[in-house]
Amino acid sequence: MFCDDLAIEVEQLSKCFHIYENPRARLKQFILPTLKKVLHVGTAGSYYREFWPVRDLSFQIRKGETVGIIGNNGAGKSTLLQMICGTLNPTEGRVVVNGRIAALLELGSGFNPEFTGRENVYLNAAVLGLSKKEINEKYDEIVAFSEIEEFLDQPVKTYSSGMIARLAFSVAVQVNPDILIVDEALSVGDMAFQQKSFTKMKEIRDAGTSILFVSHSLSAVRNFCDTAIWMEKGKMRMIGERLEVCEAYQQETEAKNKLISVQKAKTDQLEDPDKQIAILSIECDQHIYEMGDDIIISMGLGFKGENIQYGIGIVIYDNKGHIVSILNTLRDDITFSSVKNNITLTILNNYFAPGEYYLTVVVSDELGMFPYDRLEYAASFNIKMERNAAGLARVEGVVRCDHLWGGK
Repeated sequence: MFCDDLAIEVEQLSKCFHIYENPRARLKQFILPTLKKVLHVGTAGSYYREFWPVRDLSFQIRKGETVGIIGNNGAGKSTLLQMICGTLNPTEGRVVVNGRIAALLELGSGFNPEFTGRENVYLNAAVLGLSKKEINEKYDEIVAFSEIEEFLDQPVKTYSSGMIARLAFSVAVQVNPDILIVDEALSVGDMAFQQKSFTKMKEIRDAGTSILFVSHSLSAVRNFCDTAIWMEKGKMRMIGERLEVCEAYQQETEAKNKLISVQKAKTDQLEDPDKQIAILSIECDQHIYEMGDDIIISMGLGFKGENIQYGIGIVIYDNKGHIVSILNTLRDDITFSSVKNNITLTILNNYFAPGEYYLTVVVSDELGMFPYDRLEYAASFNIKMERNAAGLARVEGVVRCDHLWGGK
């Protein structure tokens, strides 16, 4: 029985698609099974293979709960959201929803590209259940939040992806939904609008709206959600408290990346007999750090010769792909001239702001002119968010600064 305090209940949910090798197989499936049944000839075979992007999922989301869904591409996250929204019918199982859903799924879904932005606002809000009077009352707020008023009388097909995301999100959050579902649609917007959108989602979350969203940013899930769901190959790998789930997912992802890096380096050595140095591994001494902790990064190298001069560099990126820092032995006037199978870098009293960071490692010649080897995004670490007694983040932005306040 569905409880009143639940927003969404998913029970043994599965979705199957039929995959045809070619149009001829699709035509055979359409005609032959029915024909054989009518003529009582043979058995009705199938001319397709089954693909199950979601298989046997069960979970509940309470009213006012914020849930993040994580997992690799192809894990079934988007298919799950579409079934919850009702745009896809499940093959097995059921979904029960309690309240009005506003959803941002595929970019521009629900918009008519030939209609103007203004017409799409009314169309989209009407689909979400608002009367024309209610839309008129909300229209100015929708336009103000989207910040694209000067383009509202232009066809949506002339909009950029960021403008479409702005308008779609503005409609979704201004109709006072009971449940908001977001499928990575905000990732196409600029950083200022993403921050504005998350602030708005916090407001409607605090007002009691249940939020379910897919994100590849573990930082967003850690800082914004109550619960996390880790999906893998259509099944639920883990569900629970968001820090535990994100940590488990990150550890496994890094372990896989490390294995891929080692395999790649060994393969490169086999394929390129003239390669003199290869990066075999890179790892941090832990996955989550407090602000101000030392961060120790270890790298394993393989050599084809002994009298080689070289330098090591590490590029640190944030979760948006922006370079945060570049650390390089050559920049520090350090050149290695002997075989060193293990190199360590210690970042003292780290000044990183809370968030997720990724490492690319490069080994180059002594002048930094050409690389012997390079591994992109081979490891990552997370700086833990710290909050004061009032719940305010102690650090926001790009960097943590030692500071003192004074006054007279």
